Amino acid sequence: MRIALESVAIGQGLGASVPPLTATVADGQISVLAVETAERPMLVSLLLGGRIRPDSGHVTIDGRDDLDELRRSTALVDTPVVAEPTAGLSLASIVAEEFSFAGKPSSRRAVRDFLDRTGIGEYGAVPVRALPPARRTRMFSELALLRPGVDGLIVTSPERHGGDPAEWYESLAAIAQRGVTIVVVTDAATRGILLSYGARDALSPISELEPAVDEISTSSIPVLTEESQS
Repeated sequence: MRIALESVAIGQGLGASVPPLTATVADGQISVLAVETAERPMLVSLLLGGRIRPDSGHVTIDGRDDLDELRRSTALVDTPVVAEPTAGLSLASIVAEEFSFAGKPSSRRAVRDFLDRTGIGEYGAVPVRALPPARRTRMFSELALLRPGVDGLIVTSPERHGGDPAEWYESLAAIAQRGVTIVVVTDAATRGILLSYGARDALSPISELEPAVDEISTSSIPVLTEESQS
């Protein structure tokens, strides 16, 4: 899957909510797109996922103007306001709800098995706000991929939860190696960090894309110890 924003904008002039933006998200890679202001990451994520139409410009998937297909193929991950769980809800209840959306059994045992597989079984009864940032990003990414047809993730502002970007980037890199297309919409400072780990700049022209679906390297990501992930 390739998603392209071609001179997309919301609003006009100096007051535009999203000034004209051209970017490309590449197949099976982690792309990173830096945008500033509090509202813009959410709006750009909605554009990337085909959830809203731009006032000008075009959003395409694999070269086609097909927002229905784009919506079916992508999931918004922890996007503020539109895909962010209530901070006080328990992890178990959030997982059960997501299982229902995905058409999967949502029994207590199914939820417990999922939490154990993702290494966060001990957090099942606690509010989602207590989940460490790296595990939060991994959990919501894995839940999103349970939905039929989803093979692209739009991860919005994971840096807002704090923690070391190396930790949640490592989880995303492992997911991308399964052939999932990922874009991280973040701020400029985090963009620089992710590029040093091997992420691709979504602002790079399409001609500069390099195949990475089975070549994503984690060698540049700092080695994580068990203590750093707890």
